[in-house]
Amino acid sequence: MNPKFKSLFTDEELKVCSDRLIEWNYEVINEKNIELPKLKSNNRDREFKKYSNDLKAKVLYEHLINDRTHRWLDINILGITSGNTKGRDSANILYYLGMKADYRGIFKRQDINSVIERLEKSEQDYEIAIKLLKTLKYEELSNAIDLDIEAEKTEDGYGIEGGSRDYYGKRYERNARNRLLAIQEHGLSCKACEFNFETVYGERGKDFIEVHHVKPLNTLTKAMKINPKTDLIPLCSNCHRMIHRRKDKILTLNELIMILGK
Repeated sequence: MNPKFKSLFTDEELKVCSDRLIEWNYEVINEKNIELPKLKSNNRDREFKKYSNDLKAKVLYEHLINDRTHRWLDINILGITSGNTKGRDSANILYYLGMKADYRGIFKRQDINSVIERLEKSEQDYEIAIKLLKTLKYEELSNAIDLDIEAEKTEDGYGIEGGSRDYYGKRYERNARNRLLAIQEHGLSCKACEFNFETVYGERGKDFIEVHHVKPLNTLTKAMKINPKTDLIPLCSNCHRMIHRRKDKILTLNELIMILGK
């Protein structure tokens, strides 16, 4: 048996290297190319119905991606601390989905988006598992947006005496739910230049993008309901700043794209 060596690179560095090689048309053999084991449900739904979707999603995530054991999942996710737990509840949740022992850690070092994409492309029926993971992704994205908004408020001196008098507009622009819905609708890449923060900055840039109002906020005379599909678009920081650089001439997305084309 070959000795198991600890990698000299972090998971983030390995992912960046893999992505770059794929961009340069090299074939990369990694976990994404592994054939998924055949699903074998035990048809026992008692434990599956017992727990919330949030807990089931976390069980699924920790088992597939973080290589957690059934016993660890019972204690740390499902909160079973009394008695001599052997991981039966989490095991039966996974077995109901058809995921036996050969699924443990199968997506190690992959992010949740890659896992969802891989399951969606499979010929096997992963519909329930995909819905659970998307629920977890929604929560993860929502938390990231809340942190981004708090960071922006701190940067702008929100809460400090003598702060900006036009902060009502900025608060309005940073409605967390609107930003979340816009990202879900349009994605996390800049609509003008296709820049993606996670691709360049790794974990530090994950789930980050600025959101631009198609109709400038300073033209609104009263509060209005925002349609994330038509009224908001994701932009990188550079493109967002260029659109707003001249107060007397705020660019449209198409005008900015034309400038980039030149």
